Amino acid sequence: MIPDLKKFAYRKMKPYPGAKLVVRMARYGCTNRPFYQIVVTWNRYPRDRKIKEQLGFYDRLPNLTGEQVLGLNLDRIRHHFKHGTEFTRPVLQLLGIVGYFPIHPYTLVEAKRITRRREELEQKLKEKYLEEKEEETDKIVQDESDQSGEEVKSESVDIDHSPSTDNQTKTVKSDVTNLEEALSESITIAKKASVLKI
Repeated sequence: MIPDLKKFAYRKMKPYPGAKLVVRMARYGCTNRPFYQIVVTWNRYPRDRKIKEQLGFYDRLPNLTGEQVLGLNLDRIRHHFKHGTEFTRPVLQLLGIVGYFPIHPYTLVEAKRITRRREELEQKLKEKYLEEKEEETDKIVQDESDQSGEEVKSESVDIDHSPSTDNQTKTVKSDVTNLEEALSESITIAKKASVLKI
């Protein structure tokens, strides 16, 4: 009986006992600019050396158009999957996002964590914005009240030094009421402006 040469070629001698083929990512590039190659290698080999086959690449940093680039050889991935090669979790996550495999559960957990952090940051920013607006409106109200108080005092001093007549007292009272109305209007405008609009 003649042995199957394809199976014999695939089942080469293992480099050490208990060796398994693994599809994983090998890191290349420089310190602040990494990119990854999706490779087939033995499980105990170093991460970036002694690869058997390259199945694709992944650039996780966005390019000029804001895209992350991923290239895959799906025929070879299917071949290794049929022959029982193990896939690491990052590779399974990428294949799940692409749609070749089901979405990995860890991807969903990570997405929920990111959305929760984003919501917390938005809430903190809203609170900070509202506090700053309240402080600004308080300062405006205090400045206006100080200015109106000074004007009222100066007018009352002028009245005391000048000869008192009925006409003068009436004009002072009307000026004070006008100032109070203007102050109340400015307070309402400041309160309306302090509302956060998103």
